[in-house]
Amino acid sequence: MAKFSTLLASTYHKIGFKRLFWRVFIWFWLSSLLVMFATSFVIISKYSSEDYTKRYSNDVLTQAERIVWRYEQTLIPHANRSIKLKNWINKKENRRGHLMSMLIMDDTNQRIYHYRFNKVKPEDRLEYSVLGPSGRSYLVFSKKPQAPRIYTQLMYRFQSLQFVFIFFASALVSALLSWSITRPLNYLGSFSRHYANKQEVAPLPRALLTRGDEVADLAQDIEFMINKTHAAATAQQQLLHDVSHELRAPLARLQVSAALIEQKSPDSRHVKQIHNDCLRIDQLIQQILDYSKLEQGNPAQEPCSINALCEQVIKNMAVTYPNIPVTFKADNKAQLNGYPEALLQAFDNIIGNACKYSSDGQSVDISVHNRENSIVVSVRDHGPGVDESEMAKLLQPFYRAGNKMHTNGFGLGLSIALKAINKHQGELRMSTPDGGGLLVEIILPQDTLA
Repeated sequence: MAKFSTLLASTYHKIGFKRLFWRVFIWFWLSSLLVMFATSFVIISKYSSEDYTKRYSNDVLTQAERIVWRYEQTLIPHANRSIKLKNWINKKENRRGHLMSMLIMDDTNQRIYHYRFNKVKPEDRLEYSVLGPSGRSYLVFSKKPQAPRIYTQLMYRFQSLQFVFIFFASALVSALLSWSITRPLNYLGSFSRHYANKQEVAPLPRALLTRGDEVADLAQDIEFMINKTHAAATAQQQLLHDVSHELRAPLARLQVSAALIEQKSPDSRHVKQIHNDCLRIDQLIQQILDYSKLEQGNPAQEPCSINALCEQVIKNMAVTYPNIPVTFKADNKAQLNGYPEALLQAFDNIIGNACKYSSDGQSVDISVHNRENSIVVSVRDHGPGVDESEMAKLLQPFYRAGNKMHTNGFGLGLSIALKAINKHQGELRMSTPDGGGLLVEIILPQDTLA
């Protein structure tokens, strides 16, 4: 039972019945079927009752006329008419079970025929009048017809081919309605994700904006929001870029002045402090420019050898961190079309962080593996690691938690790496491997870039 429930829940989740498409489809379809059932029931109840009553009356009159005709036949002696009439009726009419409860009286109120009518109450009787071949008038009494079996009539019609056609037609109409509602919503979702991933503003189709319903209002709101967001982000990036450039010139003059002072006082600790601060400011400006460049730049794609980019970064790290051993394992032909400068920047920041927060002698392990549709670059260090609660926050620009990894940084390295990876529609994952340290995985799809 538990397995069946699990299988049912898994199937429910895979089919996605929580999606708006299925909700609209199921509710509209059930509603249309319910309306169809109710309408059919009312119509069948009304017309079947009238039809049944009419046919019942015709049967009563037909049988009564036959009885009266037989009654007036001169071939039957008057003394034995009643007995012979019943025998004849039983023989002719009851052969097929059509003998009906009935009382017939002539114009002298003499009973000429009756069949199972003694216990019929006056309020349950129907009265008719028929004429015999001789022109004499006869009164005919019969039981009121019972109501027809509506359910049987209804099921008979529901089993017809027409109902099957209506059943599938309502399903088709429901599916088209669901599709017409969810299709523009899916398009708007794709449009928003496209902007979030590529930061490119494209106009929405005019047909979607002018359809005049709530979906059009939503599309206009999304377009307005994206344009405003893009304008604000562009202004912010431009401000960072301009301020960084403007800071470069006074910073260079400050470094020159410090160098001149250093010639006269080579051992001044104040001058060394100025040099250190100038270097730190220069590194911050360079990271801001790199971040801004990834936002604004849109270079052409080129073939990128992931192994070559990693090896280049490893050579640079060997100079900066000579006491950190680096191991490198890679599959052959790890190559994709992308932006080599952006990937080089991402690898440099991630591998640089791994070396920076490793102690002397602690190795940094780098591997590159080809998967079916992606390339995975793994960088694992054996340093102090990162708290699980801090991992997602470290990807935010300028975020520096009270963690050991960020006592000396600006909080932009991983943000720049993430932006470069997003530019390739890739994914960056961080986890704590067995044995401590930090494992950073970069998943780069090979076929998703246009």
